[in-house]
Amino acid sequence: MGTGKTVFVYSSSRRHVESVVVHLHEKRIYRNAFLLGTFALLVLSCGPRDNRVITGSTMGTYFRVETVCNQSLGESEIAQELERLTLIFSTYRDDSEISKVNSDTSENWIAVSPDFLAVTSHARRIFVASQGAFDPTVGPVVERWGFGVTVPADFPSGEEVASLRMRTGLNHIEIREMPPAIRKNLVDTRIDYSAIAKGFAVDRLAELTLKLECENFLVDIGGEVRVNGTNRFGELWRIGIENPNDPDQVLGYLERGSGAVATSGTYRNVKTIDGEQLSHLMDPISGRPVDHEILLASVYTEEATTADAWATALAVKGLEASTDLISRWRLSAMLVEESSTGELIIHRFGDFETAFEAL
Repeated sequence: MGTGKTVFVYSSSRRHVESVVVHLHEKRIYRNAFLLGTFALLVLSCGPRDNRVITGSTMGTYFRVETVCNQSLGESEIAQELERLTLIFSTYRDDSEISKVNSDTSENWIAVSPDFLAVTSHARRIFVASQGAFDPTVGPVVERWGFGVTVPADFPSGEEVASLRMRTGLNHIEIREMPPAIRKNLVDTRIDYSAIAKGFAVDRLAELTLKLECENFLVDIGGEVRVNGTNRFGELWRIGIENPNDPDQVLGYLERGSGAVATSGTYRNVKTIDGEQLSHLMDPISGRPVDHEILLASVYTEEATTADAWATALAVKGLEASTDLISRWRLSAMLVEESSTGELIIHRFGDFETAFEAL
């Protein structure tokens, strides 16, 4: 599960900030007119075109839905859909579907909802395509290294890491389409979709908005962003990527009339042990915190679900392996590495190469 970077959305010709969207996997807040600490949302509510902005909290973070249309989702409709999805994917609620799946230690088929099956199938595809870099079952490894709810007294030995790795891998989950169900080959396998569920929720709100024939919108849940059409100034949305060495600055922006951007990285949530920084981002293959030159990975795709998962996978893999995956799957992505002298080196691919404007 990757901690992402701030994503900014600009009004294109006026150069003022339309909103500051933060992509963090911790609790988020937003404030008017100020960038506070490491996370904030700046909302300018007035403009030349009529628009509607609905904000709130969900899935341990904030949400923001901005529409520029005659008809759009109401506050109660958004809240109802997000609550429905929370009851499916929240690992912090004992009554959620995923918590019930995780507590089931039988070898039988477990009936699941269509949305749970859809996310599982999508996660399985990215798990295979990324060669295991995106793995929603890596939670026990993350917790053992001290990035979970409890703080362990020590760090795992090599033997313990090897044992934990044997319990992870989405390949241990079987999928049945009709009726929707999954089965665990290892009964103690636990699933955590926090690195993909927010993207899925963004896509669900986008789909519901499009069904109302509203084609100009921004949907943002904790920094997973999907846009369509134009903003309130009648211009394409600008989605910018934070400078990891200076959170008050952006590296540049991607101007789009549709699609989604997600960012994941290693530099925000770290622990320093005996002078060594450990990232919260785990390599499912080694069972250890990632240790490479990549600070962040941003991915642009048509759907936020896909962008969310791939951003985590690329941040885990490192530069060379990620470049191979980007080439193989023709991804639009940006990788930012830090040289030995502290200089940022930006690698751009696909739409980030042709449509990204550096600042």
